[in-house]
Amino acid sequence: MLHVVTPSTVSSRSTTKIRKVPRALFGHGLSLLPSGAMGTSIYWRMMMEVSFLRYCAALAPFPLLMVAFPEMALPIGQAPALMFLVVYLVESRVLSVDNPERRRRLMPEEEAERGADIAKTRGREILTRIAAKRGLKAGELHLVIEQSALARVPPVTIVSVQSPDPEPQVLELDEEEQALIRETLFDRDFTEERMHISSLALGRFLHDVTLEARSVSAHARLEALKTA
Repeated sequence: MLHVVTPSTVSSRSTTKIRKVPRALFGHGLSLLPSGAMGTSIYWRMMMEVSFLRYCAALAPFPLLMVAFPEMALPIGQAPALMFLVVYLVESRVLSVDNPERRRRLMPEEEAERGADIAKTRGREILTRIAAKRGLKAGELHLVIEQSALARVPPVTIVSVQSPDPEPQVLELDEEEQALIRETLFDRDFTEERMHISSLALGRFLHDVTLEARSVSAHARLEALKTA
């Protein structure tokens, strides 16, 4: 599930106000989604990023046991250590990969780094085409790719284009630029799931791809003019 974040594709524009580049946006949760997203698959998936809701889900068996076995209600209700242990096990063992040994079982480090490199290469291609299309000749562009740290659930990827010039900002992207990201970043050979495994294996969930606008070749600028 890939979501391109711009000021016009979120329900609250304040979530795209940043003070530095690159800036992680994932922590804003559901406010990153556009208005009217409720009920969509990405909406329900982003609900899983809310830690309080995950804790409630992990603890749900306890009230059910109290209802099923009323005579055990008091002992169960007085077992906070057991509840804490359940939440800890779900968060650290089921929904995350919490140590290097478990990460290595997912994917060898060399292969995981190769996945991160593919994302950077494709990210530079995306930024090059955006810079050429806009006729940018100075400044920096950052393609910030963020993935969820949760394992064993469908991956979700948040992508934004950020710039420190003239001040830190999340750029507004038109429909063509948003489509460029969706069509270029992932494909059948390099899927979102493949990158997510790389992120989990590396323990690295923010990937920053940087491009100096002045490095864009004349050929790339001509190609942009042809397709404009």
